[in-house]
Amino acid sequence: MSKLLSEAGLWYHPQHREGRYRLDFFVVSPFGTRYDLEVDGRQHWSAEQLSADEVRDKALEGLGYMIIRIDAREILSQPERVRVFLGRLV
Repeated sequence: MSKLLSEAGLWYHPQHREGRYRLDFFVVSPFGTRYDLEVDGRQHWSAEQLSADEVRDKALEGLGYMIIRIDAREILSQPERVRVFLGRLV
C-alpha cells in the first residue's frame, strides 16, 4: 500500500496514532483533505467487527477524517485499480 500511495503522490504516515485509535495510514491529499485509510483483511468481515469499525469510523469522522476502507485482497489482485482510485483523492 505504501508504494501505491507514493505513486499516487499522496503524503502518508503509516500506523498513525489518533487518540485511542491507530490508523493503518493517515493520508493527506494535495488539497489538505485528511483520510484514515484502512486496509481490511478477513478479521473485518464478522458482524461484531463490522459494528466496532462503524463506531470507530464515526468517532474519527467527528475528528475531521474521511474514512476509506480497502479490502486487502483488492490491493493484491487489482493494484492498478487501487492506484487510480488513490490518484483521485482530493
